[in-house]
Amino acid sequence: MGEPLTRALTRAVRTVTGHVEQVLRPEGLTLDQWLVLAALAEEPNLTMTELTARTPASGPTVTRVVDKLVSTAAVYREVDPEDRRRVRVYLSPRGRAQHKRLAVKVAEVERELLGQSDATVLELLHRLADS
Repeated sequence: MGEPLTRALTRAVRTVTGHVEQVLRPEGLTLDQWLVLAALAEEPNLTMTELTARTPASGPTVTRVVDKLVSTAAVYREVDPEDRRRVRVYLSPRGRAQHKRLAVKVAEVERELLGQSDATVLELLHRLADS
């Protein structure tokens, strides 16, 4: 039998993360910041709780990431008008442009890493993530 699943997945995550971070670093972004931008590009105006559920980061980390993205004007926050206890996060025009520019580069890195096996590997990873 080959390498155990846990070790193989951990090594794969490190490899993918390293390659994606090479694209993000010149833009001054971390992987966690990218994941927040990507989540907001897919589904606008998420609450902090929803953002945490869509990224692998903890609640406090997502708060720090959003704080940083607010300071660079990539996102902004507003109190939810229907439930003032919740805060919603939105992509700013600057954040949307940054996401659009970087999404192409990140997708290219992912294609290069997956090669010809993209559909099969992604299907398996989604099944594992959803189990």
